[in-house]
Amino acid sequence: MTTIQQRNDIPLLTMLEGEGVSHFKLREFENRDGLAMIHPATLTALEMVRRDLNTRYDETVWILITDAVRTRADQERLAARLGWTDEGGLVARRSRHLTTFGGIAVDLVAVVARTRTRAPQAVVGDVCRRYFDFVKDDYRDGHVHADMRVHAR
Repeated sequence: MTTIQQRNDIPLLTMLEGEGVSHFKLREFENRDGLAMIHPATLTALEMVRRDLNTRYDETVWILITDAVRTRADQERLAARLGWTDEGGLVARRSRHLTTFGGIAVDLVAVVARTRTRAPQAVVGDVCRRYFDFVKDDYRDGHVHADMRVHAR
């Protein structure tokens, strides 16, 4: 494994119902330059979403982080491609993904491990609403945005 592949390859441990669980690594929350940031409350919520989806499907469901922390430069690049929300696009100028907010936001999809099929966006969104302060689940590509606004800096 190269140094770059090892970067942020750190298991993240959180307590869930009195037991330490670790299904995520810091690298899953990296931006393209290797900056990684995740708020502890966000990590706990993700573990709870994973647990509930595993129960719902009675098998292993993976939570795949498609986007997490962003710098201003990341935000500008994304907006250049997708447009700002106040101009009819998809990118918010005060996105909770920004480093300013301390790692409170993630975009994710859920995949049933055995079949390698995506769990429906609406199902994932409903489960996320149990644990996150804000959830948006109407993106065309099927991802769910979830954030912990109460923990914003």
